[in-house]
Amino acid sequence: MSLNDDSWPFEEQARTRSPSPHAKIAKRNTTQSKFLSLPPEIRFNIYALCLINPLPIVVWSAAKSSYWYRTGMSGFEDEPRASTIVDLALGLLRCSRGIATDAAQIFYHKNTFCFVGNHEYYFIITWLDRIGKHNRDRLSSLEIEIFPPERTWQMPDGTRLSRTNPYFHAFSPRHPHFTGSGLPCPEGEVDVINPAIETIISFFGRPRGAVEVKLILNLGFGIVPGVDCQCVSFSMDLPNLIEKWRCDYTRGNMTIAWRGEAEDDWFADKQASIKHQGWEILPGDDAERPWLTYTRHWVKGSGHPPLVNFMLKRKKLTGPLTAAEPDWNPLKRAHYED
Repeated sequence: MSLNDDSWPFEEQARTRSPSPHAKIAKRNTTQSKFLSLPPEIRFNIYALCLINPLPIVVWSAAKSSYWYRTGMSGFEDEPRASTIVDLALGLLRCSRGIATDAAQIFYHKNTFCFVGNHEYYFIITWLDRIGKHNRDRLSSLEIEIFPPERTWQMPDGTRLSRTNPYFHAFSPRHPHFTGSGLPCPEGEVDVINPAIETIISFFGRPRGAVEVKLILNLGFGIVPGVDCQCVSFSMDLPNLIEKWRCDYTRGNMTIAWRGEAEDDWFADKQASIKHQGWEILPGDDAERPWLTYTRHWVKGSGHPPLVNFMLKRKKLTGPLTAAEPDWNPLKRAHYED
């Protein structure tokens, strides 16, 4: 069963289906079914045994295809991770309304749903929309593999240039949350913030006291936003905006942590810089995550440098947001259109 097709169990389907020709049987089951006559706590224990996966359920796992890199046309090498749900009794989500509602409560609330690969974030929006508000409100744990933002050249008049390569998209303007978003703009290479990320967080606007959502953002190996990393540009613009959106949309019902892995010596050397950028360093875990796209390519203890797993949490924002200084490099400017 693919997690990227119409076979995904959506609550909205159950709510809009036409009346069943076996309505009499369904009505009789509400009073005579031995399963439905069980105490609720026993039924929910059964649902838990049938519908909870100990590992994250990978909803989307794909990489941009070689065709995309050659032509710029849309295309993905999709690897649906049906193995993460193969042992789950998803048929319970398609039973009678009473069973389906109770089963969905367990399935969406007790599992972690994971998006890995070059998902471009819009696929997450599609999934959150299609499962419906009732199931979204039950979600308590999500993991998203997050990549360094694409880069573009910002001109003094605020326009942003695309690269000469045909497969790069048009770029969004600087977010209005940043102070000094008027003209003129400082010229140079800047991060491009995908507006889809704000849309994803806005889905979790809930009343105070509702189900708390834990969002884990999985970083690539050896990457910490705001800290100089090898051959990777990743400013604090995106982490700062995500924290701002979390406060604005979720009313404290969402916690966000950034999970990463790096060489132990490198991370120890960078800790002062990491804290200076506004990060709180939390202990990580040693769980392997082979489903992630960009991770180390060796086994721990195999003669390679020792590694450390870490978690980062953005400290509380104070004062207005300021965009990172552009990288003004004439050599980089040559990669963009005139």
